[in-house]
Amino acid sequence: MERVNNMKRFRKEDLSLHHFIRFNVLNEYREPDTNITLEYNESESTPPNSMVYDSVTPMLPVPTGLGRGWSYIDTYGDTTEQQNSVTVYDAVGAVISGTEYMIDYVDGRVITSGTVTPATVTYKFFYVSIVNEWEDVHAAGVPVVSIYLDGFEKVGFQLGGGKKVVRHGYLHIFATNQGERDDLKELLYDGIYQKCVPNQDWPQGTMIDWDGTFSDNYGYSLIQYSGALQFDNVKAFNVNPPLLGGIPRTDVSMLSDLNRYRARIDFDMFHFEEG
Repeated sequence: MERVNNMKRFRKEDLSLHHFIRFNVLNEYREPDTNITLEYNESESTPPNSMVYDSVTPMLPVPTGLGRGWSYIDTYGDTTEQQNSVTVYDAVGAVISGTEYMIDYVDGRVITSGTVTPATVTYKFFYVSIVNEWEDVHAAGVPVVSIYLDGFEKVGFQLGGGKKVVRHGYLHIFATNQGERDDLKELLYDGIYQKCVPNQDWPQGTMIDWDGTFSDNYGYSLIQYSGALQFDNVKAFNVNPPLLGGIPRTDVSMLSDLNRYRARIDFDMFHFEEG
């Protein structure tokens, strides 16, 4: 979980944008992974009160890779933990009640108090990784979208101290092939062009707690005296790095696959504040 009540609005707006892109714009890229084996993790368990079970899946990209994880809400706009995105079964295939376990959505684990023994799990995971930092792009693996908010300016827009706040941002897209790149580019462009994003306050932090479980303290609220986040000057284009013998030149040993199918979306994200 990320505590943001002491952070400036820049970070809260960044979190609001991430949440919107993850669950609204990229909603169709939540993929199912069915009947996955759960293995007891002895080293992480503290019997009898905490029994940890790891999911073991051949799925690629790895569902618990950097910037991915299991889906923790069912639909964009939900403010409570998912009820239909993760289902846990016992050894005979019966559904185990969600009251009998917790879920670590980051590491893909089911945690029980020892009253039940989970055997398999079916879940939805984030196929497209979303990261902030450039150094995370390679670790995440394609497809990945890097969200980067850069400079900003604040200008007055009415008498009495009101102002318009403009953040300059970029979406860097790294795909597995040309078709996927083009799909993501257009989906992300359409997802923010002429759209509005609720400007959340995140008073008790994000939806996910420090241990990967859904936070009991999460509360939905908007920043007071501040309008929704809107977008302007949205532009999309492919990024074609210089070629060296048909392979991208930039750090070929590590980044050649990442650089093959890239695109970028530039945008200004703005809102109006009172006072």
